Amino acid sequence: MVPPKIFIVLLAIFPGLVTARAAVKAHSTSTSRQFVVYGAQVLVRGAFCHLAERTKANLLETLRIEDEWKTPIVINLDYPQANLPELVRTRFDFSQVGSGLKLQLNLLVTDDLDGREVRRELLRAVLIEMIYRERTNIAAGSPYSAPPDWLIDGILQLEPAGNRDEAAHLLENMIALQRIAPLDEVVRQKSDWLDPTSRKIHDAYALALVQLLIESPDGRRKLVKFIRDLPDAPNDPMANLQVHFPSLLGPGASKWWSLSVAHLSAANRYQILSIAETERRLDRLRHITVSGLDGRPREYDVEAFSNYLKLCGSPEALQDLSEQFLLVSAQANPCYHSIVQELYLIALELSRGKTKHIAGRLTRLNGYRALVDARGRDIDDYMNWFEATQLKTMSGAFSDVLKVTSEQEQARSRRRDSISVYLDSMEALAGF
Repeated sequence: MVPPKIFIVLLAIFPGLVTARAAVKAHSTSTSRQFVVYGAQVLVRGAFCHLAERTKANLLETLRIEDEWKTPIVINLDYPQANLPELVRTRFDFSQVGSGLKLQLNLLVTDDLDGREVRRELLRAVLIEMIYRERTNIAAGSPYSAPPDWLIDGILQLEPAGNRDEAAHLLENMIALQRIAPLDEVVRQKSDWLDPTSRKIHDAYALALVQLLIESPDGRRKLVKFIRDLPDAPNDPMANLQVHFPSLLGPGASKWWSLSVAHLSAANRYQILSIAETERRLDRLRHITVSGLDGRPREYDVEAFSNYLKLCGSPEALQDLSEQFLLVSAQANPCYHSIVQELYLIALELSRGKTKHIAGRLTRLNGYRALVDARGRDIDDYMNWFEATQLKTMSGAFSDVLKVTSEQEQARSRRRDSISVYLDSMEALAGF
C-alpha cells in the first residue's frame, strides 16, 4: 500500500493515478447498471445505488421518457482524512477520455452528509449524461454545459421527498408581501450563492417554473429538447428558454409566471394556519374598496362603516368581504374560529344595512384578538426557548443555518500542526 504522503506527491505528478486507485476499490453496480459505486462498505454502496436509481426514476417519471442511458456514472466514496481536511464533500468530474465520456461523482462520506445535496449532484450527473448522450465528438478538455440550477432544484422538489407544502407556504408569503421574483431573475439565479433561507425561496420558485413548463401544451417534450440543446444554447439563459417555449414565455410570460406562483401557493389550503398567520390574514381583510359618489374607488377601514355604508357600492363590497371571512375560517387557527365567525356575521349584517350593536361587537372582538395574539406570541417564545435550552433532539428548523455557521467556524479554527492533525485523525476514526 502506498503511504498517504507519497501518494499525494505521486498524485501531483500523475493526476491519472486517482483513477487507478479507485479501480482497486471494492465496487457495487446498480440495478440499471448505469451507476458503479466504489469504496466504503457494501451496505453503504448499496444505499447509494438505491438512491441513484430512485433519483433517476423520478426524473424519468417527470419527463415521461424511457431509460436509454449510454454512459455509466461512477460514484467514488471516500471517508474524511485528517491530513486532508480541505477535501470537498461533493465534486463532479466530467472529462473526455479515449473510450468516451467519463462522469464521476466524488462524495465524502460523513455522519452529517446532506442527503438532499447528494440527490442534487446525482440528478446533475444524470442530466449531463442525458445532454451528451448523442454527442460523442467532444474534444478533450472542452468545458461542459451544466443544467441550470432552477431545473435541478425544481425537479428535486417534484420528488416524493420534496416539501411542496413548505414551498406553497413560502410563495403564499411572497404573494402577500407583493414581492414575487421576476421570472428572468429565477432563471439566472445561482443557488450556491444563496443563504439557507433564500435557497428555500429559490427552490419554491424553481418548482413553480418547472410545473409551469411541464403543464404547458406539449411541455414535457419541449423540456426534454431544451435539456438536450443546452450545449448549443446562447449566453442568455432566458432567451434560450423562450426559444423552446415561445408561446408560453412570449409577451404574456409575466402573466403565466404569476399564475403559476399563485397556483402553487394554493397547494396547502388544507393546512391549519398558526396564530400569527391567521392574524395576518385578518389584517389584510381590514380594509374594503368602495366606489364613492364620483365613481372613483376609495379604501375604507371596515370598522368605520358610517363613512361608506350609504354608498351604492358598499353592499357588494361587504358581501365579498363576508365570503373572504368564510374562506379564512376553513384554515384559521382553532383559537380564532369564534372570531372569524363573528366577523363573517358582522360583514353580512352590514351588507344588509344593519348597524345595531355593531360598534360594541367590534370593540369586544378587537380586545379578544389582542389577547389571543399576545398568548400566541408567548407560546412561540416559550417553544423557541425550550428547543434552544431543553430539548435533547433538535427539530431541524435551523439545521441549515447551524451547518453553515459550524463550517465557517471550523474553517477559521482548524490547525495543521502535527498534534492537531493526530487528534483530528483519532476523532475521524472514532466516528466510523
